[in-house]
Amino acid sequence: MLEQNRLVCVNLLGFDPASAVILTKPCADRLGLRVEAREHIGGWSVLECRESNEALAFAKEICVLFAPKAFAGDPFAFALEALKRRKEMISFAESCTGGLLAAYFTAHAGASEVFGGSLVTYSNRLKTDWLGVDRETLRDFGAVSAECVAQMALGALRKSGANHALSISGVAGPGGGDAKKPVGTTFIGYASSDGETFAEELHLKGSRS
Repeated sequence: MLEQNRLVCVNLLGFDPASAVILTKPCADRLGLRVEAREHIGGWSVLECRESNEALAFAKEICVLFAPKAFAGDPFAFALEALKRRKEMISFAESCTGGLLAAYFTAHAGASEVFGGSLVTYSNRLKTDWLGVDRETLRDFGAVSAECVAQMALGALRKSGANHALSISGVAGPGGGDAKKPVGTTFIGYASSDGETFAEELHLKGSRS
């Protein structure tokens, strides 16, 4: 039996909220649903509607139509289940989040099957000593940079022996920002055992938490 006043959430990547509503409106109208959209971060919209059998059907259909850019529910649970299916491991290298990424991930049962651990390298010294980030990288680009998180992810991959590694470094605030890197500037890095690497710059709003 469905609980009252709960929301069904569908995450849609690569679309702003207005576009997400327009693109999914035919499905919502057919099922008689009122769907609202909000921006999670740039390029990531969340569609929400009151939980019902129709809402669950909506979520399932949208995930099929927009795969692999759509998934329902909690992103950590989604990632965990995807890694389980592929029998792959992931590790993290965290700076500004201070272990929060690992805490969210391990809040889900079964995380130990796919998660080896997280290296919290808050200081530049530990970014170098534990992860192998070049001192020249920190000097020339700073800890909050695409160059730094790329090397952090590679270091986490080497240390853990995982298939995938994510890294994060940013200006959490309320102080510490400047004109070039204001509070909320965050870089996410990725590295895989297949040799794939990338880094992405985000500008997040809100409080430190």
